[in-house]
Amino acid sequence: MAIRLEKVDKSFMAAGRSRRPLYREILMLRSKQRQRGAKTVLKDVMLDIADGSRVGVIGRNGAGKSTLLRLIAGIYSPTAGRVTVDGKVCCFLEPGAGAAPALPVRDNVFLYASLAGLGYRETKSSLSRILEFCSLSDQQFTWVEHLSFGMQQRLFMSIQLEVMRLNRAQVFLFDEFLMGVDKSFRARVKDALTHFPSDKQIVLHASHDHELMIQTCPRAIFIDHCSIRKIGPTAEVLEIYRND
Repeated sequence: MAIRLEKVDKSFMAAGRSRRPLYREILMLRSKQRQRGAKTVLKDVMLDIADGSRVGVIGRNGAGKSTLLRLIAGIYSPTAGRVTVDGKVCCFLEPGAGAAPALPVRDNVFLYASLAGLGYRETKSSLSRILEFCSLSDQQFTWVEHLSFGMQQRLFMSIQLEVMRLNRAQVFLFDEFLMGVDKSFRARVKDALTHFPSDKQIVLHASHDHELMIQTCPRAIFIDHCSIRKIGPTAEVLEIYRND
């Protein structure tokens, strides 16, 4: 399996740091007192995802969808259990993460693409295709902070899709990645997610856009009450979620 979670728990502190000195906070990290004050987000999660999978992640706000993706990405470490990912991960989990708002669109393409795993020559070769995909060819020297939120989403998602098209990563994680974008770009992304991934690449995305999920993900995961409640065909999982 390319992605495996074995009895994974994830908890967060319910409150901020107390007035104790930092060294005492460190000593208390794994104490029973600290554990009693923690909020459990995921509990005893078991999950195997094979190469070539396209999986939607479904659940209410706060159910743990984003936490699951961040555990797979390596942004969070599990409180207990083990997360194994075989292959390079490319993720779009936080709007604006990795962006330099005071630099122009063109410079942000090179910066963001390097973080996503593309070399300078690859990015230079892909620049016009990326800008055309997100309809920003005529704004490559506009500062990113002057773009609307939706235009910024289009720009950085287009870079991720180019990394996918060039097969420079094996696992792609997306979290509400089409928030604020228009219908025409949504259609382009749907087409890209249908045709770009290779038979080895894994795509997971958490979204409340269930129509897109049905169109691009044959299977889905339903997260509820800190655990995975159902894994199966997307339409079947969505039916359970909607009737819950």
